[in-house]
Amino acid sequence: MNLRKMALQALTLAGALALLPSAVVAQEGPEMEAMRASCGGDYLRLCAGMKPGGPEVKACFKRNRPNLSEGCSRAIAAYERSHGGPSDEADD
Repeated sequence: MNLRKMALQALTLAGALALLPSAVVAQEGPEMEAMRASCGGDYLRLCAGMKPGGPEVKACFKRNRPNLSEGCSRAIAAYERSHGGPSDEADD
């Protein structure tokens, strides 16, 4: 992947993450930050074009759980452990 395309994807992801509702940001902890850091590429690869944090992205991540990167899968598992089970955020 060339540098220009990677930069464009990073900007797209940064813009998408900025659109998250403030309630999500206020409740954000280290596990949520780890999911954001680890799952951005999976979002771009599997669910690009869907509204971040929306039900379509949650369904996309749930449907593609076996196809997620190892880092994203680990971050989701850590989030679920710390919050007592599967969460809506883990399904994005």
